[in-house]
Amino acid sequence: MRIFILGATGRTGRHLTEQALLRGHTVTAMVRRPNALIPHAGLRITEGDPVSDRTLEEALPGHDVIISCLGRKRQADAGFLRNAAAAMLAAMAGSEVHRYLVVSQGLLFPNRNPIIPILRIVLAKHLADSAAMEHLVRASETDWTIARPPMLVDGGAPCGYRVSIGGLPAGAWSMQRADLATFLLDEADRGEHVRLIVGLASG
Repeated sequence: MRIFILGATGRTGRHLTEQALLRGHTVTAMVRRPNALIPHAGLRITEGDPVSDRTLEEALPGHDVIISCLGRKRQADAGFLRNAAAAMLAAMAGSEVHRYLVVSQGLLFPNRNPIIPILRIVLAKHLADSAAMEHLVRASETDWTIARPPMLVDGGAPCGYRVSIGGLPAGAWSMQRADLATFLLDEADRGEHVRLIVGLASG
């Protein structure tokens, strides 16, 4: 499978790229800083801006699936996720690539936990950007899947994942980034949740 990855230099993206290569997939990573990734057989590193539809349109031909695990790194990145999705959807409209997987926020699911409203206030701008991104993706004619994980963590041993449609799996407080990467690749392979929003948790 030929995979186009946005966010490959991020903490989730590095897991995703590594696992994809180990599975024998061919990966194109579009990054702003090409030297941020180590060259590897099967990995094509291309420099580009994820909010530029022209750059994306030039790079997309020949791929089977797009996986975006972009994240906002600064408060100043208002609208970054939405703008990146808009650029990608415009680029996809002129290509033969139809499969689009994006990582969003588990906090967008309804939740009665009393801590959640506080987190939503703290992360209000990030959540608004994620919701706007989702709105564009859901309205598109692509074969999309939106993954909403809980808080993502590093350092623990991978333990698989659980999937729930319409909400987070029971007891989903956190998720290993490696497990999220595994889900994204499995979903790209199997296409079990096309045009669905799924909640995730480590297994």
